[in-house]
Amino acid sequence: MMRYGFGYGGEMAGGAGIFMSLVWLMLVIDLILVGVWLWKQINK
Repeated sequence: MMRYGFGYGGEMAGGAGIFMSLVWLMLVIDLILVGVWLWKQINK
């Protein structure tokens, strides 16, 4: 993925990077919330 970034303009790579960061952030938050919920279910 890094190799392609140098071939295109910085704007496109920067926009994609921000979008991917938001997607990853949402996924990480979802995983944490699911983990906490499962932990509470197990420890009842």
